[in-house]
Amino acid sequence: MKKILTLLLAVVSLSLIPEPGTARITNRIVATVGNQIVTSLNLLQAISVEQQLDDFNALSRAEQNTIKRKKLDELVDNLLITVKAKSLGITVSDENVDATIERVLQQNHMTQEMLEKALANQGLSFTSYRNKIASDLLRARFVSKVVKANIIITHQEVIDYAKAHDLCSTEESVTLAQIFIPNNSANAVDGTKNEIWKKIRKNLKNEENFYALASEYSEGPAAAKGGRLGTFKRGNLLDEIEEEAYKLSLGEASDVIKSSLGYHMIMVSNRTGANEENSLTPTAEESIKETLYNEKLEEAVKKLSQDLRREYNVKTML
Repeated sequence: MKKILTLLLAVVSLSLIPEPGTARITNRIVATVGNQIVTSLNLLQAISVEQQLDDFNALSRAEQNTIKRKKLDELVDNLLITVKAKSLGITVSDENVDATIERVLQQNHMTQEMLEKALANQGLSFTSYRNKIASDLLRARFVSKVVKANIIITHQEVIDYAKAHDLCSTEESVTLAQIFIPNNSANAVDGTKNEIWKKIRKNLKNEENFYALASEYSEGPAAAKGGRLGTFKRGNLLDEIEEEAYKLSLGEASDVIKSSLGYHMIMVSNRTGANEENSLTPTAEESIKETLYNEKLEEAVKKLSQDLRREYNVKTML
């Protein structure tokens, strides 16, 4: 198994354009990772997964070298992660690999025989493809457990990024959730004094609790989403609702509000506007969080690669 892993994940540098008058390709060691070696044939195999070798051979020597160095780094990183994951007890089962391949076949409307034929046309075997899937799954699992789990995005980082990129909103808006009882409901009898509001007030404790109560008691279309209505610009709400929305503190529930439609209890989870400090719409905040997360993930993976290269004494001879 160790020899198979080394062969598949190892990294190599290979001169794929033979010298004039010869078609001979020499297999040689191009990298070592601890006590494991990487050969030029490993690199050739890795390149052929992504690119037809005839197309590769048509490139200039400089272009070939750029591709080989990039692929060499990828293969070394994969081998390092495989070794490190094994030391931490992180594994991928045969069942996981088989399930992933089955999904690939279904998504591409292929049978295994069709896949094997397509691989053969690229000079690859099904076994090598399967091992590549196993390697990718192991890398994803390792990164998830060792890297992603330690990435934290603070609210202050989001605000700082928004300010630096001029993303804070100056347009007034509120993000609302509500518990709604329409006029034609049996629970609208006695209006604000109906027993349902007594139950809600008794059980209302915090913002998250409001969403749970909305799911249970609201008769509006947003009940399935915990009463979450979304974000509204000033002027797009019923007057009675809007007036109350701009008075409430964030996370605070209103008293019962009577409108032409029925009875509402609202809660404001976010508010933006000229008078709101550090204001961001939820959509903008999520977008910034995603950007910061991806930046931190890229930095963390890069640092991990550098640390592992020192730990396992990587040498390349490309």
